[in-house]
Order: sequence, then structure tokens, then C-alpha cells
Amino acid sequence: MLFTILRPILTLWIWLFYPLKVRGKENISHEGNTVLICNHLSMMDIFFVGYLFKGKTFYIAKKEIFKNKVFGWLIKQLGGIPLDREKVDLESTKMALSVLKSGKRLCIFPEGKRNKQNTDILPLHGGAGMYAFKCKSAIIPINIHNKAKFWGKNSIYVGKKFNFSQFYGQKLDVELNEKLTQIMYEQLCVAKEEHENLIANKK
Repeated sequence: MLFTILRPILTLWIWLFYPLKVRGKENISHEGNTVLICNHLSMMDIFFVGYLFKGKTFYIAKKEIFKNKVFGWLIKQLGGIPLDREKVDLESTKMALSVLKSGKRLCIFPEGKRNKQNTDILPLHGGAGMYAFKCKSAIIPINIHNKAKFWGKNSIYVGKKFNFSQFYGQKLDVELNEKLTQIMYEQLCVAKEEHENLIANKK
């Protein structure tokens, strides 16, 4: 109920203060059981990604941002799932898998921290690949061009959907998880390159 109230407010807020150019609209899919992977530049990233898709998108977010009662409450209402990055967080893992198994969308920023230089995609953590593999999820790579600018030109790109169907039936071990993570890394790099090409060609 609260989400249906917050969603239009969030949309209006982006329209007014963070005008966002969406590229790759043809690749947007509103289907459930989908893992969204995105580079990470600022706290606005979760709002930009949520803006793209109909309905509620759930997010893996570091537990520290939930410490502020007001902001933490807002993030939870928008689908935030707190993650303790200092240990193996089984509770976060259960919640993430439950989201996908119930046919909903889960957004992960697999770089694990903000990329302050915004040059190459940072090395990825392995959780996103594990979630997508276990739940046989579709995966959509997303690229945000620069750190969000207030009243500036902001741009986001949605890449082509893929999955790990070629590996289904195999045992998920360390070696396979590394392979899945590498594929995700490559797809994020492709999305970044395609995004930069579109911007350079003013499309």
C-alpha cells in the first residue's frame, strides 16, 4: 500500500530534480524472476533503477544505510534488503532468493561499493550470479553514465537480457560461481560500452 503512494512521488521527484534520459528502452522487461545488475556510482542509483520498471523492485543494500530511521524506513518501503558485508549474511540471502522464487525483481550492485572514479567496472562479488543461477532468473545489465546530477543531464542504459541456461544441471561450486560472475562482468562492460557509444553519437 505504501509503495503505491511512494512510487508516483519518486517518479515526480526524478522528473523535477534529476531529469533522466533512458536509453535501451527496447530491452526493458517487466517480467518477474529477474536479476538486475547495475554499476554503482551514488545513492541515487537505486531510485533510477526503480524508475525504469513497473511495480516494485527489491534491492540488496548495505545495512549501514538503514541506520537512519527515516531514510532506512523509506528504503525498506521501496524494497530494500539489508546486507551485512562483514560476514556471510544468510538472512539477506534467504530474502533475496525468496524475492526471485516468488516471481519478483531483484536489483544488485555487484561491484559491492560505489565506483568513485567511474572508469572501468570494478571486480564483482559472487552473490548475484549465485542468486540468478539458483532461481533460473533472467538477468538484465544496466549502466548509469555518471554520478547523479541535481538538475543536470543524467543517463541510464538498459542492456540486453541474458541467462545462465547453458549451465543448468551443473553443480554450483566455486569454479562455476566464478564463471557466472565473469559473464556478468563482461555483460556489464558491454552495457557500459554500448551506453557510451550512444551518448557519443547523441542517440
